[in-house]
Formats: sequence, structure tokens, C-alpha cells
Amino acid sequence: MPARNQTTSRSRQKQLTRQKLLDATIEIIADEGLSGVTLAKVAQRTGLSRGICNFHFETKEHLMHQAFRMLYREHECAWRKVLADKNESPEARLTTFIRTLLLPPIADHKKLSVWMAFWGVAPHRKTYLEIGERIDREYEQAVEGLLREISGGDEVVHGMTLHDIAITLTCMIDGFWVNYLISPKCLAPENAVESCRIYLSRFFPSLGCSGPSQGEWGPIG
Repeated sequence: MPARNQTTSRSRQKQLTRQKLLDATIEIIADEGLSGVTLAKVAQRTGLSRGICNFHFETKEHLMHQAFRMLYREHECAWRKVLADKNESPEARLTTFIRTLLLPPIADHKKLSVWMAFWGVAPHRKTYLEIGERIDREYEQAVEGLLREISGGDEVVHGMTLHDIAITLTCMIDGFWVNYLISPKCLAPENAVESCRIYLSRFFPSLGCSGPSQGEWGPIG
């Protein structure tokens, strides 16, 4: 039994060390961009040796891939958890889904900086595109499926397909992420959430959005 406990403890320690290195990588990317990441800097920031860093991640590219995968996993776990809650109505799940993706901890300024850094090079890095391709399609299909629940099975609502409504919503969310980063005082996150709901209420009145009252909008510009 003691030997088994020691093995479990060592395995847990390896996981913690690996996570520590990935967290440090995210911080460096947020501060300095992708070009600022080196294995030496990651080791220094964590207080671990370069050898430990190399043990877990043989190359910088391996480290970067795993950091990107970690972001995707966090994002995926967040939206899947919301959509899986069958105790809530489809409308409530959709509202929570939007809030989850447009508010911290998912829409955290540091993490958004890292997302943008990876997105900026993804068109030139096939491996980065491949990391998110499957998850992105499932993400879009999940939103479309939720809209189908709200529409009662209708595939076209007010002249627009559920697929296009879903893609437009996810594009809005991505756009607000960019806005948060480059113009942080332009639009308050709560108003970004409400903007998405107002858009959707044009197709699904059951969402019951009346829009923000006068004076509720955050400063523009």
C-alpha cells in the first residue's frame, strides 16, 4: 500500500509541475507574445530547473502546443458543462452559455491575449489549426442544436437558417473578445452579453430581451 501511495504521489507531483510550467507559459505569452517564450524563461518564472522543463516538454514548440490545448480544453469544458444542464430550459442554457464565454474567467484579459497571439499565427501553423478544428465544429454544432430546441425543430427562422444564426453568434462572441483586448473601455462585458441576447431575440422572442435602458451602455471609444 505505501508503494502505491508513493506512485500516486509522484504522478500527482508530475501533473502539478506540468501545470505550473503551462501556467507560466500562458503568463509569458500574455506579457511578451509568442516570441517571448523560451524554455529558459519558463523555467526561471517557475523557479524550476531547465532540466525539469525539458523533461516535461522536449521543445518550445511542444510546450506551445500543450499551452494552446490547455486553453481549448478550458473553453470546451466550460461550454459543455453549461449545455449539458438539462435541468435548465434551452433559453436559460443559451443565456448562461453566452455569459460564460463573455465574462471571466473564460474572458479573462490575460487569456484573451494568449488566444489572440495563437490566432494571429494559426493560418501559418497547420498544427495550431488542427488543435481546434474538431472542437470548433462541435462547438458550433452544439449551439445550433440548442437553437433547434428553442425553435421547436424549425431549421429556418425569419429567413435565416439555424446554422447561420449559430455561426453569427459565435462570430459575435469572438469579435467581443477582440474588442475587450484592443479597446477594453469600449463596451462593458454585461452589455456585450445583452447585445448577443438582443440579436437572438429577433429570431426567438422567448428569450425576452428588451435591450438595455438609456444610460446602461458602457462608453464607446
